[in-house]
Amino acid sequence: MSNQAVTGEVEKIPIDARLLSDAIIELNISRRNVAIYPKDHPSVDRSLSRAFDFMQRLFELRPEITLAVAKDTLIIDDYYLDKRNPVYREFALHLSKLNIVYVTFITGLTKDELYEFHRLISEKINDTSVEAVQGIFRELNLIHIRAEFINYGAFLFEEGKTQKEIPNDQLWERYVYGLLEGTLNTDDISDTMKEIPPEILARLLNRTADQNMKEETYDKVITTYIRRSAETVFSSNDLKRLLDFINGLKPEIKKQFLSSTARTLSTDIDSTYRALKEVSVDEVIELLGVMNEQTVAIPNSLKNLLDKLSGLSQNCIDNLTVDGNILMDDIFLSPDIVNLFGESNSKTFISAKYQKDIQKLLDFNASTAAAFPIRDVEKEYSDAIIEKNFNQIILELMVSEIISEEEYTTFVAIVKEQMEQFLWTGQYKQILKTLKVFEMLTEKGSFPDITSEAIQYYYSSEFISKLIESLRVLGRQTREESWLLCEHYSDVIISLLMDALVQEDSQTVRKFLLGLLKQFGDKVIPEAAKRLGDSRWFVKRNMLYILGELNREEVIPHIRCYCRHNNQKVSIEAIKCLLSFGDRYGVEVVKEFLHSESEELVMQAVALSGAFRIKEVVTDLIQLLKKKGMSGADLYEKIPVVKALGDIGDASAINTLRDLLSSKSIFFKGMAERLKEEIYRSLKNYPYEAVQDLVHEGLKSKNEYIREESLRLSKAITG
Repeated sequence: MSNQAVTGEVEKIPIDARLLSDAIIELNISRRNVAIYPKDHPSVDRSLSRAFDFMQRLFELRPEITLAVAKDTLIIDDYYLDKRNPVYREFALHLSKLNIVYVTFITGLTKDELYEFHRLISEKINDTSVEAVQGIFRELNLIHIRAEFINYGAFLFEEGKTQKEIPNDQLWERYVYGLLEGTLNTDDISDTMKEIPPEILARLLNRTADQNMKEETYDKVITTYIRRSAETVFSSNDLKRLLDFINGLKPEIKKQFLSSTARTLSTDIDSTYRALKEVSVDEVIELLGVMNEQTVAIPNSLKNLLDKLSGLSQNCIDNLTVDGNILMDDIFLSPDIVNLFGESNSKTFISAKYQKDIQKLLDFNASTAAAFPIRDVEKEYSDAIIEKNFNQIILELMVSEIISEEEYTTFVAIVKEQMEQFLWTGQYKQILKTLKVFEMLTEKGSFPDITSEAIQYYYSSEFISKLIESLRVLGRQTREESWLLCEHYSDVIISLLMDALVQEDSQTVRKFLLGLLKQFGDKVIPEAAKRLGDSRWFVKRNMLYILGELNREEVIPHIRCYCRHNNQKVSIEAIKCLLSFGDRYGVEVVKEFLHSESEELVMQAVALSGAFRIKEVVTDLIQLLKKKGMSGADLYEKIPVVKALGDIGDASAINTLRDLLSSKSIFFKGMAERLKEEIYRSLKNYPYEAVQDLVHEGLKSKNEYIREESLRLSKAITG
């Protein structure tokens, strides 16, 4: 549970997947019933009620539930619901046939509105225009249901027609579906398709395309995406977009789209050549590399063109010579080296023996060789180790006496950046080492102004707040180093740790912060005692917990006044503190609670009695067992009392336990047996001679658990 009141804008809560699934199933069932039966039919009312109830449960998570529609697929937030689910698919198709892009259900939805909506989407309106359907929807006046419609006719871009303004993502998604299914005219939509960012197109196709699509479908997507005009296939920018698109595809369809790209570029090699001449060699090489990586069969005409454009022609450098040597990238190459590049001369420079040695290396099976232990080597070259070593070098230079003030200033700035890095990688040991170096430099008087300014920053609330934020996230992984760093800061960090504890929502992190604060010992008492005056109950409880763990008698006066606090969590924590100190006042409060009219207070006091083995309350506990009443609830309430008495182990309770064992309950036999089992479970804590007769009786019991416990006790005594 959060310790903080919720303030500001409510965060968007994730939808429960199971609840959403159940809601859609019930929506579809009620839709089908509305289509089949009249409104007053019991099946309609029953299914509508179930769908309505699930929608109300969804509204508890969000005030609005929006389902987007992409043909036969439902989408919520950024998640596509499983299109293989027949219920999802059927519901999506009924919305899609009305050209509904999305439907939103709003808090306040009524069953009548749900019925009218189902009736609308279930009617046969295939011949009705979208405008007419929208009109019908508006006339229904469904205040708590919104729907957005899209006109497929606009997708044909026929002369005289205009396209409505539709959100880009939705329109792009429709185009992709239309292309894959062949329902769009591709001649006039290339410009619009080219507006789709490559990463979005890849994402859409990853969700919809599969390996079973025909070659023509892949070709259609590629052609539509990269074609500009009959004169130019694509430009340098188009190639980059194409590569980004292909790199974003999932592996199982990447090869097919690459093959389609190769086929498309090969259809008009002259136009492709004119376009690729404007593209850099690196981009051509990248395209060729991607195709080779996916083992795509490249048509010879395209392969020759790519090889020609990506290779380095020797003729182009023949004239760049100085004194008979070729100048390449500012390096003189002799004619012998240039001749080496010619394939016909390779044997002149590579001897038969050298080729044989190379072949041996190629034929060698590395898997049969013993693995070289490189883990330690890799560790030494990890980013963390390199950063640590670099920091060590900088610190050593700062301590040296041979650096100037300017160099010292530079090193201080470098260390500041490193300290930020150490914070977010949890290297608290290195932070501590750096702090100690600065303190040593202060004692030495090294560049006092610069050093003093650095020290002030590392002890400022700004830096310590960053440190505490780092401890919240990473501190539990290196608890000892975390504590040593906090101990070094001492009183400076206690107050800020307390602030972090108060604001923390995570129970795990709170326990970690409490553990750090406890280790400060007496130093934390003034701050904890001061914060007991905080009006928030959870702050009081946490401070009481810290003070209770310190086991210092001087904190007792601060605690006693909270034993009867109106919040039970505060009062119980205060009592625990006093009982852990052995304070008599805590025992008196427990005795008082055992006689309270509040059952919850009584049970809390019973639990405390057993946990702290308070012998002074044995008589009070026995009185609770002797209370009349043998109902199921009465018997159930006696079980924790028996357990508490067993934890204390005072023999004066044995006679009362005998009476309970001999009592019978006709109507609540099961609960009575559970009470007897608890009695036998607790016998091990009493002197054996006081319970010996009960053990002998238990050996003859019809209750298997009681027999086993009695046998265990008997064996433990007899050896």
